[in-house]
Formats: sequence, structure tokens, C-alpha cells
Amino acid sequence: MATVTSQAIRGSGTGGYSRPRPMTPALTPALAVDYLRELSADIRAAAVLTPAGEPLAGDSGIAGPARELLEAAPGAAELQVVTAQGTVYAARSEHHAIVVACGRFALPALIRYDLKVVLAELAPAGGDQRQAA
Repeated sequence: MATVTSQAIRGSGTGGYSRPRPMTPALTPALAVDYLRELSADIRAAAVLTPAGEPLAGDSGIAGPARELLEAAPGAAELQVVTAQGTVYAARSEHHAIVVACGRFALPALIRYDLKVVLAELAPAGGDQRQAA
């Protein structure tokens, strides 16, 4: 029955169960935040930052604490901090950093995986695309 239902949804032209997700380098920081929130109901706040810690998108209330967290562990590609209220996860690449605050029942491996996938989608196509001056 599930196959019949999924085929009917596909045939209706609605695009499937959720809105189309960008799976190209066209993923912007704002879309990355939306995408993460769609992937996990456990995410309470999310922010995308530059490698220097400047906010690009997401919840402005966590931008400052996110920057401090990333500065506290400059060599770490991933961070996980557990508090009484929940868990904060961070991941960074040479192009972006993402920090999310989650409830106590978030699955750590799944959140970390989602952060890595979104970081890869945010990376410029073909490597570093900075222009030479």
C-alpha cells in the first residue's frame, strides 16, 4: 500500500511529502537554517556563521554565544555541549560554521550528520571561489 500511495503522490505533481530541498551549491545560509529545521523537530535555534564567527542567517539570539563556543575550541571541526536544558551542536568547515541548540532528546549522531551534510551543501562548487585581488 505504501508504494501505491507514494506513486500517487509523485503522480500528482505536488513534489512529494515535503517541499523540494536544495541539493546543489545554491543552498544559501538562510535556506540551510530552514532545511535543518525541516530535518529535525528537536532543533530549537540555529545559526549559520562565517569562519570568523559573523552571523549569516538564523536566530540572532544565539549568534554571540555561538561565536564564543567556536572561539573556545578553534581546532575542533565538531562540538557538542550538554546542558540541563538540552544540547548544543556545532560544526564548521573552511567556509561556514553552523550552531544548533536542541532539546534533551535529540539524537546526537543524527544531528551531527545533518550538520555535516548542510555544511557540504553550503560549500562553494568546485572548491574555493574567492576572487584574486
